[in-house]
Amino acid sequence: MNKLESELQRLYFLPGQDWQRLKSETVNPVINLITATGLVRCFVISVEKGCAWAQIGALYQGVQADLDLPAPAIAVSVEDGYQIWFSLAEPIALQSAQDFMNGLCRKYLSETKTTKLKLRPGIEKQLGFLPLVPAKQANIERWSAFIDPSMGSMFVEETWLEMTPGLDKQAGMLSGLKSISMEAFHRALVALRNEQVSAAGVVEADQAKQENTGKTPNATGRFGNPKDFLLAVMND
Repeated sequence: MNKLESELQRLYFLPGQDWQRLKSETVNPVINLITATGLVRCFVISVEKGCAWAQIGALYQGVQADLDLPAPAIAVSVEDGYQIWFSLAEPIALQSAQDFMNGLCRKYLSETKTTKLKLRPGIEKQLGFLPLVPAKQANIERWSAFIDPSMGSMFVEETWLEMTPGLDKQAGMLSGLKSISMEAFHRALVALRNEQVSAAGVVEADQAKQENTGKTPNATGRFGNPKDFLLAVMND
C-alpha cells in the first residue's frame, strides 16, 4: 500500500474495508459508502461542470468558519465537476449524513440548480458507490484529482487535469486533513436544522402577513371567528 492509498483509507474507508478488497477488473475502483446496517463514514457533494465556484468556495470556508469543522478535501472530475469530500471519525446513520448534506446545500449552494448537484451517498443505488480519486476518465487523457482549494477557480471551465497527477503530491494534500468528530458533526447538524426551522418560520410569518393584509379589526363581521380577529390585530 502506497502513501496515497494509506491516506484514502485513513479518511474515507469504512471500518474493515481495505484497499485490496476494493480492487477489481475495472480500470477505476470504487468504494462502497454504506455498510450493511446503513452507516456511512464518507459523503461527497458534487457540483456539475465547475459552475458556481464562488458558492463552492463559500461552502469550503463556511464549514470551517461557521460550523467549526475541519477542512474537507476538494477534487475535480470530468463527470462530476467539483467534489467536496467529507470524512467522519466514526460511521453515522445514512439519514443523518443526507440531512447534513441537504443542510449545507440550503445554506451555501442555494443559487445552484438541484439538477447540477449530486449527493453521495444518495437515494439512487449507484450513488452508494464513489469512484476513487485520482483516476483516468474514460478513454481520454483527463484525470480526476484532489486540488489545492486556493486554485479552485482555475478549473471552472475544465474540471480535470490533462496529465497524470503525482501520487505523492495527492497524498500530501490529504495528509493534513482531519476527520470530523462525532461531537462536532452533531453540533453542526443541529445548527443546520435550526436554521431550516427558523427559515420556515419566517416564510410562514410572511405568508400570514400577506393573507391578512388589508384586514382591520372592526364590527362589520369581516372575521369569521375570534382567531381571525386576533391575527388581524397582531398583524395590524
